[in-house]
Amino acid sequence: MIRLLSFLSLVTFSLLSWAQSPKPAGPTPHPPRLKVMVDPGHGGDDGGARGPKGLKEKAAALEIGKAVAAKLETAGFEAVLTREDDTFIPLWDRAKAANAQGADLFISLHLNAARARAARGSEVYFLSLGKGDDEEVVAAENAGAGDAPASADTVVASILDDLAQKAFLQDSERLAVAIQGQLNRLAGIKERGVKQAPFIVLRGAAMPAVLVEVAFISNPKEEGKLKEAAFRAKVADAITRGVRRYFAQANGSVRRKTVAGPG
Repeated sequence: MIRLLSFLSLVTFSLLSWAQSPKPAGPTPHPPRLKVMVDPGHGGDDGGARGPKGLKEKAAALEIGKAVAAKLETAGFEAVLTREDDTFIPLWDRAKAANAQGADLFISLHLNAARARAARGSEVYFLSLGKGDDEEVVAAENAGAGDAPASADTVVASILDDLAQKAFLQDSERLAVAIQGQLNRLAGIKERGVKQAPFIVLRGAAMPAVLVEVAFISNPKEEGKLKEAAFRAKVADAITRGVRRYFAQANGSVRRKTVAGPG
């Protein structure tokens, strides 16, 4: 009997000790992945520019967008496409979709066009609240946008829209420089520099936002490259490296910001 009591006491002590001992911490939850909204320009009835051999900007932008999204995912980001097929999305709704997704960056992808077929190279734009650097490009990319959508409180919506733009101009410029720097290394692409323009698609984005003119679809040689999956993969890789460089230079200060407005 004494032995049984001693045994029970030992078991009880052991169980109490185990219950009071600190348990190993569970796995630390991973922070949410940085989210990039990738916006293939044009779509649907809006074909965008057309190359000399018939390549449509909307089709090339979509293929590049899918390649960029895949590269970003491989690099550890969360990539979301504004469109995944030949769908028209109003320009005013694209940044709005990025805001609704809580995206950390917004990248709109396009192809340039010029009367001179020899024009070549890439350009990266961030928003200008004024006139901008290239009225011809602005007119082409803003075509068909129409008036800004009506709001329940136009004055408040306009103020919030303006605040959203101003809050991220410097970050947008840094992102544009980072991406342009990587595109400059792309074989056969001439640097045309970082520019500003009042693109509607960038307005109201509550995060750093840029528009990338990947190449000149009006240039027969660049149109040919745009049809090649290998070239599109190089473009996607360059843009992804630019995104990684931007976040690396941010030194962990990147944070999502919310600019709420009237429905």
